[in-house]
Amino acid sequence: MPTAGVRDWPRRCGLVVVGHGTADPLGAAETAAVTALVASRLPDVPVELGFLEVIEPAIGPALARLAARGCRHIVAAPLLLLAAGHARRDVPESLAAAARSLDLQVTQAEPLGCHPRIVALSRHRRRAAMAAGIPVTPAATALVMVGRGASDPKVVGQFEELVGRSIAGDPAAPAHVGCGFVAVARPRLDEALAAAAGIAGVRRVVVQPHLLFRGHVEREVHAAVDCMRREAPDIEWVTVERLGAAADVAAALVDRAAEALVAGSVRGANGV
Repeated sequence: MPTAGVRDWPRRCGLVVVGHGTADPLGAAETAAVTALVASRLPDVPVELGFLEVIEPAIGPALARLAARGCRHIVAAPLLLLAAGHARRDVPESLAAAARSLDLQVTQAEPLGCHPRIVALSRHRRRAAMAAGIPVTPAATALVMVGRGASDPKVVGQFEELVGRSIAGDPAAPAHVGCGFVAVARPRLDEALAAAAGIAGVRRVVVQPHLLFRGHVEREVHAAVDCMRREAPDIEWVTVERLGAAADVAAALVDRAAEALVAGSVRGANGV
């Protein structure tokens, strides 16, 4: 069934998928794979990929390619999980600069956030990781959900909301749930892992990085878990896979783009 609003996608309107950008080749390839999935869901819409930083193609050239394809209005869909500084400041500023030079109108969609498909995919990844290990009851299992971290309390609140939705109504959800952050916010990742290991009766700790693609944050999480395996070898340490280049990620991104198109909230070309 078509996504709401996609069937009426206007002529001369393109879509730019805005990736964060990473030096990790696999992370970059995963971003490109999601963009290809988005394009397959919108066969009649010009779609391009632009990265915010680190690697090419940048946002400006991506918008220029859409303009060359006849687009006068662009929907920018940030491939970001939360509405942190990149979504609120860096992406709009980059879009605005490129839109002015190309005389384009740009509508920026919201980040993926708590989109139902992202929540469901998070739950699916966790269940798969837990099923692969030894049988342990939820009462003897602790979950540490890991975020990048941000200084903005609202962003931390968004993450905590995502965690709540991910475990809500899940009979297999661990009984003990906490959050840890790789940077800035508290508790730090090492603090959260140590706290989970110290819960009386816990035999397994499930560590779930809420990340889209492979990169340095995921490597930091794996290194921290490896450290805890040495410090607490009697506990089974389970690391959950990142969300990755899944069809659900692409579908959620298309939904966000369609929502922005319907709302008609223009950002970028005329200021933010």
